[in-house]
Amino acid sequence: MNRDPEPAPNTPKSSPNPYQKSEPSSPESSEDHASPEGRTPEQEQEQEQEEEQEEEQEAREESEERIRVLLKAYQQTLNEVEDLPTVVWVPWGRKGVGRYLKVPYLRLFLRYFVTYHIDRSLDTLNRHLLATAAISSDPDSNSSKREAVKLYLQSLPSPPYRVLIFSAVLAALVIALPLQAFGNVFYVLDLVGAMLRFDVSYVGRALAGKDLGPTVRSLIVLLIGLIAVAALLTSPFGLKRILFNLYPWTKERLDSTAARSHGYRVEGIYALEEGIFSEIGIRSPKEGRWDLVFQTFLLSLLLIFGLCMAALTLVVYMAWTIKLNVDLGLPRLETHFTLPQVSWGYYAVFTGLVFALIVLLLRRLITAWKNRSRNAASG
Repeated sequence: MNRDPEPAPNTPKSSPNPYQKSEPSSPESSEDHASPEGRTPEQEQEQEQEEEQEEEQEAREESEERIRVLLKAYQQTLNEVEDLPTVVWVPWGRKGVGRYLKVPYLRLFLRYFVTYHIDRSLDTLNRHLLATAAISSDPDSNSSKREAVKLYLQSLPSPPYRVLIFSAVLAALVIALPLQAFGNVFYVLDLVGAMLRFDVSYVGRALAGKDLGPTVRSLIVLLIGLIAVAALLTSPFGLKRILFNLYPWTKERLDSTAARSHGYRVEGIYALEEGIFSEIGIRSPKEGRWDLVFQTFLLSLLLIFGLCMAALTLVVYMAWTIKLNVDLGLPRLETHFTLPQVSWGYYAVFTGLVFALIVLLLRRLITAWKNRSRNAASG
């Protein structure tokens, strides 16, 4: 009886026919190979949701870290304020003669300016975070940021605003007292009180007749006192801007920086604030431009002086004779004022130098105003 030969060892019992068509795969196997990694659409959707949650968590952590960096910058600046001397000397420029010319800045009231700026910025940020949490489906999403901002706000001392205002007014009066022989500043206070009471008759008498001279002199004395007080307050405000621009602040950078450039620079802590407020979609609080306002006021006084010098140059050039009767309010004192007998050209040169200085300062002021305004609009 003939038998078929047995297959050789390690030989497959049947070999596939290369010309035989393969059977279609089952639906189950096609679903298993729907994705490159062998996952179902449900698994893909779950993975996408997990990735989105991870990205949101990373963005939340980065936002929290930026706020903590800003709080550390605030605290470091407050610590550095305590280590500054009473008068800080900053070079006017970086090169040339400017680096040898030192500009004094007073530390007086500096801490109050820094604290006020921090409190105002963080209060705006805190109110936005509270509003976002109130309308959000997950109020605890920014709880850590709200807690950090709240704790730092509680650590800030409250500036004594009433004491500061009283000190400023008192300082203006003290400065004006030595000039009381020229003009009594309390006369202006009586005039202001009459204006507040709508006492038209008193105001009319003060601005007419013999009372006009004492009123003008009193206003000049009060103006001098206010200018002195404004200069004392503008100095620490300018120093605050320098410290904010130089963050991370070091003593070496403060000694080597240029004071003239900080009128329009917006860097350091200002840049950190802008980044955080832009990220959450609100504008940062506008900083008062008290230094620019004071410089503009001084420039206006310089312009008035330049116009007076131009008029004086014209008088000398035309050889006019002008007699002025000036009542200084001083008893038994006669004053005779005579112009120096020099050519009108000297007056013209001096007037030209005054107007050249006005143009130079005006250009710097316009640049500073533009840069501050551009920064406020971008914030």
